[in-house]
Amino acid sequence: MAASGSFGGNRNPMRSILTLCTLVLFAPAFAQITIGTADMPSSGDTMRYRNTVAAGVDLGLTGADVVWDFSDLSPDLPGADTAVAVSSTPFAYQLFFNNAILYPQHQANFAMKGQDFSFQTFLTVSNLYDYYKKDASGYRNVGFGANINGLPSSTRRVPVDYIHRFPMNFGDEDSSFSSFTLSVPTLFSFMQDQLRINNVDGWGTIYLPADTFQVLRVRSVLQRSDSIYVNQFGQGFRINEPETVEYKWIALGMDAPVLIVTTLAGQATTARFYYDPENVNTSVAQLNANDQLVLYPNPANGTMNVAVPAGVNGMLEVLDAAGRVVLAGPPVRGGSTVQMDLGNLANGSYTVRVGGSTSAWSTRLQVQH
Repeated sequence: MAASGSFGGNRNPMRSILTLCTLVLFAPAFAQITIGTADMPSSGDTMRYRNTVAAGVDLGLTGADVVWDFSDLSPDLPGADTAVAVSSTPFAYQLFFNNAILYPQHQANFAMKGQDFSFQTFLTVSNLYDYYKKDASGYRNVGFGANINGLPSSTRRVPVDYIHRFPMNFGDEDSSFSSFTLSVPTLFSFMQDQLRINNVDGWGTIYLPADTFQVLRVRSVLQRSDSIYVNQFGQGFRINEPETVEYKWIALGMDAPVLIVTTLAGQATTARFYYDPENVNTSVAQLNANDQLVLYPNPANGTMNVAVPAGVNGMLEVLDAAGRVVLAGPPVRGGSTVQMDLGNLANGSYTVRVGGSTSAWSTRLQVQH
């Protein structure tokens, strides 16, 4: 997700020096991670992101123990995806996705608002919800519900689209063929075939404008073809779409990739990345700041230091993804730096909070032992 910002001539040389200092001083050595069911969305999760232009992103950089410095990505257009309960989607959409007895392979765990689309003058698909299923074997798109030329419809993918297979590790390769058919009786039918080819081609550390993560990188090649048969003319035709490639950097416990770059016919088009303005990368300049809650190193392994901004006095707490306090530190005073032992915390994402009755600060912590 480099906007108007490319990664070349517009870089700030002083910021680059500071980032390099950070990597040398504070970046611990990490082993590659494994991605599984717990790292995918659940009903009720909201995934916030920013969109930007993908020009200038080096997609060729990958492999083992890589550092991807994308800290210059420009946080442009904001967006959010929310995973909702299947039962909260339009009832007419739920036919295949809320019936464990008749359609067990398509019973979904949650749905998300999808992208409307159209095909020539024949087909308009609107108010779309994609349905997803996850378990120990993988994460998949099982179909969608939508208004098809104004009429509500429920459409299965047969077979389903395996977006990821679990457990997912560096070096894994897999493929998934899926297909769906839309029919408007007496008028036409539309079919799309898709072949997904996944290659987990990298692991390491990614630096984004507001956070740092340990990640796996997945390269997904999507090859699609569309077919339409028009009853009135008694004939049909087939069109191969340009090849789409998705580059996804996936971190533990983040529900969605922290960075996705999409290319179409070999040209980078859009980028989308996790962005929370309360979260900041650790840098030499930030360690000397007095107006932010700063954690270093972050990601942390064993212990972390917390630099408390001036004027913030109160309890130091670490909260898990559900908002529960899992570690409590001593009372702290503004302008101080304290150290916490994280040895008993499992790998994952946490929130570190310091606050009192009049002011509070919080930021995100990634634990990776």
